[in-house]
Amino acid sequence: MNKIKYTSAFFAVVLVISVLAGITVGMEGDSDLFEDLKQQVEIYNQNVGEIPFIKSLIGKERINCEISLDNGKMLTIGIKTDKDAKVISLEKGEISDPTINAYTTENTVRNIMNSGDPVSAFQAAINSGKIKIEGVGLGNKIKVRTMDIAIKLYGFFKCIL
Repeated sequence: MNKIKYTSAFFAVVLVISVLAGITVGMEGDSDLFEDLKQQVEIYNQNVGEIPFIKSLIGKERINCEISLDNGKMLTIGIKTDKDAKVISLEKGEISDPTINAYTTENTVRNIMNSGDPVSAFQAAINSGKIKIEGVGLGNKIKVRTMDIAIKLYGFFKCIL
């Protein structure tokens, strides 16, 4: 269960993360958030199959994620995923020709990572606007909108079951 917790947390960041799933970091700060995320990649990749509907929505993505750090600086992370939604690259700096742009704060990312239920924490952050995800280009905008609807439906059915 602990592995799923960290996997889900990292996925949330990737989608913003979600993360789905390339994170690019242009970091001029003292935050260790990038290193914390980097340590979660293997756990995420081992457990990606446990995350509901991820493979049907995320695959072969190039994600730029801008994270406002607690120290007032900006962290930009580039994430690349393969067709199975596994992270194949996590780098500092932007990825060229992204398919998804994501925006959030360090506090939001850490709250998700430290949550007892990262999937629910991610859903709450999306629903409250603490995580903003945008598709680049018409096809990716449709994919992101579909993902948003799927996340809301999953949360709804999870609550009533």
